[in-house]
Amino acid sequence: MAAVDLKRIVKGKVTRPPRVVLYGFEGVGKTTMAAGAPNVFFLDANKGSSKLDVERVEIDSWDETFDWLEAIEHGQVKCDNVALDVLSDFEIMSHAKLFPNSTITKYEGGYGKGDDVAVMEWRRLLAQVERVWMSGKGIIFIAHAKVQKFEDPTGPGYERFELACRKQVAALLKGWSDYVFFARENVTHAVVEKGKPAKVSTTGERWIYTKRMPAYDAKARGTALFPDKLPLSWDEFARAVKEDDTRGDQMRKELDAMLAEIGDKAFEKVVRDWIKQYPAGLVDAFNRVQIRLNSKQGSTDADKPAPAAA
Repeated sequence: MAAVDLKRIVKGKVTRPPRVVLYGFEGVGKTTMAAGAPNVFFLDANKGSSKLDVERVEIDSWDETFDWLEAIEHGQVKCDNVALDVLSDFEIMSHAKLFPNSTITKYEGGYGKGDDVAVMEWRRLLAQVERVWMSGKGIIFIAHAKVQKFEDPTGPGYERFELACRKQVAALLKGWSDYVFFARENVTHAVVEKGKPAKVSTTGERWIYTKRMPAYDAKARGTALFPDKLPLSWDEFARAVKEDDTRGDQMRKELDAMLAEIGDKAFEKVVRDWIKQYPAGLVDAFNRVQIRLNSKQGSTDADKPAPAAA
């Protein structure tokens, strides 16, 4: 039997600093939002934080990135959050290190061999970043956005906003992070007249979107009823995280109301037993109950007699 250290077992909610991926188009305010994080230190590969009152070091190489992350991990740099700005520049540095006499697409004849090597190297970077995070620092990856065609296997393809980097690296970062936020100005579309180009304008408002949609990637892991969008502000994000317990209480009240409306005692017992055993499954239980209620309401509507003809 393998020897394990039972003292390592923990129970209950663990509060750790956030791991954020923030992406959007140039000039929307990504770096400015990250600068609002408490005592943030920038690893600035983009040279884009110079107009902000923050501590920074300008990064010029892939190896230097590791050197500074190790210095932060071991307390040589005092900070509470670390911002890596911007993802595409770090990716270029990694390619310069890995493929000095070639490119990622041509490496050893192509066929994705370069991507395999790059992903392993980015896993190494994330291991170092995670050690920084485990030392108590929040992590903010800042990235540009791009428009990419998405081939939907269940229907026609469409264009969507994605992180501007290799798709394997994007998947790695999105899976590792707690929050993926898409930052964008509020865009308004005028009524399109036939035969004329669409008129698009902006109100100047800037938002971060927090839930995945067909048009973009986003997420807020482990939160209950997290707002679909927030003003582009670190303070607004921090407030939303802090209020998560309040939203959980509201979700429980709405769940109670839906169960009462469904009126199925056996189903209600299953739901409550599930939540008691798996408190983190509140959102999943809420969604299932909502589907059950919608189905019941749909059946009720179908049973109603059609209105009499006038």
